[in-house]
Amino acid sequence: MQEIGVDKGYKLVEKVVHVMEKARPLISKVHDSNLLKDVEIIAKGLADASDDLRWLKSSVLTVENTDLIKKSIFTIIYTLKNIESISSDVSGFTGDEATTRNIKLLIKSLRRLL
Repeated sequence: MQEIGVDKGYKLVEKVVHVMEKARPLISKVHDSNLLKDVEIIAKGLADASDDLRWLKSSVLTVENTDLIKKSIFTIIYTLKNIESISSDVSGFTGDEATTRNIKLLIKSLRRLL
């Protein structure tokens, strides 16, 4: 029984040695090329970009700026509602359905942009 286990273990070691011998030229090529340096440069660039994004988030997306953005959005919504109200008043004055329809389409398009 032990002979079978030793024999299988020996065959496994032979396979590992064979794989390593085949891999040696590839490992040598990777070592000799600039691939590892390029990977290091890319990793450093990604780390720097990540740091920049963290800084940007903490600098730009402050509570104060977020509140200002929200207020601006509410102001735009309020303005669009007023434009819609004005357009209905204009249709009452002009009676021109095409003008009314065009103004309403313009307002809907502006709302979709938000």
